[in-house]
Amino acid sequence: MGTIKKVEQMPEKDEDDLKAIRVAIDFESKGVAYYERLRDEVEDPKEKAFFDLLSRIEREHYLSLKEAEEFLVDPESWYIRTEHHSLNGA
Repeated sequence: MGTIKKVEQMPEKDEDDLKAIRVAIDFESKGVAYYERLRDEVEDPKEKAFFDLLSRIEREHYLSLKEAEEFLVDPESWYIRTEHHSLNGA
C-alpha cells in the first residue's frame, strides 16, 4: 500500500488534539529555557551537567511534540519525509 493510500485512510484530525500538542510544545519550550538558565547560573560542574542533561531531555520532548504537530497538520508530507519515499540515487 502506498503512502498516499495510508494517509487517505487516516481518521480526521481532532482540533483538540492539535491544541493539546501545541500547549505541550509551549510547556516543553519553557522547560528547555528554564533548565538552560539554571545551567548557566550555577558554578558547580556537576550541577551544570545535571541541568544541561535536563535541558537536553526537555529538548527531545519538544522535538517529538513538534513532529507530532507536523503529522497532525500535514500527514502526507510527514509520511514522505519520515519514510523517505523518493528516489535516493540507489
